[in-house]
Amino acid sequence: MKALHGALAGSFATSGAIQGLNVITGVLLARNLGPSGRGELAAILLWPGLFVTLGSLGVGDAVAYHTARRTAPVRTIVGTAAAFWIVQTAVVTALGAALVPLLLGHYGRDATYFALLYLAYTPFFLAIVYVMSLLQGLRRFGAFQALRLSLIILTVAGLALFATLAKLRVGVAVAVYLGAYVVVGAAALVLLRRACTQRPTFDRKLARELFGFAVRSHTSNVSSIFNERLDQLVISVFLAPVQLGLYVIAVTLTSLTSLVGQSVSMIALPVVAAEQPGPARAAMVRRYVRLTILGATALTVPMIVFTPTVIGVFFGHAFAPAVTVTRVLLVAGVVLTSTRLVQSVLKAAGRPLDAGISEFVALGVTLASLAILLPWLGILGAGIASLLAYSVSGVWTARRAASALGLSSVRFLAFAPAPDDVPEDVAPRGSVP
Repeated sequence: MKALHGALAGSFATSGAIQGLNVITGVLLARNLGPSGRGELAAILLWPGLFVTLGSLGVGDAVAYHTARRTAPVRTIVGTAAAFWIVQTAVVTALGAALVPLLLGHYGRDATYFALLYLAYTPFFLAIVYVMSLLQGLRRFGAFQALRLSLIILTVAGLALFATLAKLRVGVAVAVYLGAYVVVGAAALVLLRRACTQRPTFDRKLARELFGFAVRSHTSNVSSIFNERLDQLVISVFLAPVQLGLYVIAVTLTSLTSLVGQSVSMIALPVVAAEQPGPARAAMVRRYVRLTILGATALTVPMIVFTPTVIGVFFGHAFAPAVTVTRVLLVAGVVLTSTRLVQSVLKAAGRPLDAGISEFVALGVTLASLAILLPWLGILGAGIASLLAYSVSGVWTARRAASALGLSSVRFLAFAPAPDDVPEDVAPRGSVP
């Protein structure tokens, strides 16, 4: 149990550092690019990022799950995942090159060029994700967290350097992001060689199993991506860049809230997957849920109170119109980060499709809400739409997780320990050794 607590502490520390550095990134970009330039950069990074994430097909989740369950030798998982990586890189790059000019043409020639350039990060992104998933399944959490942290450290260092030189522009920022992925991708390959000392092999049966789990898991990934980013995607198409720039700052300030569920999920997925069904697993999950809700709330309440001050001091008064939508998104962030943790539990329990269904329901709410609220309230309407969608997804996911664990929804979310909860000092089966 001490090792498990150490892994959780390490995950929280890394996520906290990443989110803090993300805020620094947001400040650097906001101060140097202004609302309009910040919105343009957001659109440039947003669309290629969407294509790559959609094209990943959830293979990372499948790699983490099968590695944690030891369903095949590491070298077989690595070789089979590499085959997916080759095909995905080619398909995503080709589709992105065809669609980016159509989606960003109204931003101008330079924005289109920079977005096409950023597509080159595709193979590096996928390689990093798959290596991190392997390390996650192997419970090599130190190396896993190091990869997570190194990417943002390199990005912040690059942006800070050019900001100091007064040369931080949209194109320079794109080059910094791309360079960080190249360097970390190379580091990921070094860690892969250490984790897989034998020659990788491809297995057709495992490929079918990986693909089957990945597609079911990706239903939740795809819909959650759209639930999180559809507001920004729609704003980038229908509103001016300055509006997207304001909204991006609001989203940036929710990053501290999101770190709680993200940190717990990264540890919970392999640990819960290794645990046998029963009261011990249910008790473990309930502790994770309580930790996530309480932690996210504790971080969010002060941010809501001091939102105007934070925006004025760090981002500048040009971003003051983002105060109200920021507060709405902070509330939505508590719901979202808790939901992400519960979705990881469903995946660990071998029921990834349940998480996907909840997200698709929420996606319908997002689409309907944006259609009604965005023309009426602008970016505030987008924030309210996100809050409604996350709430629907959260309720559905909690009900399905409670069913998977053999609990009632009320008991699943209850903060008081149940009578048959395993004591905190008793290590559950499958915990980190």
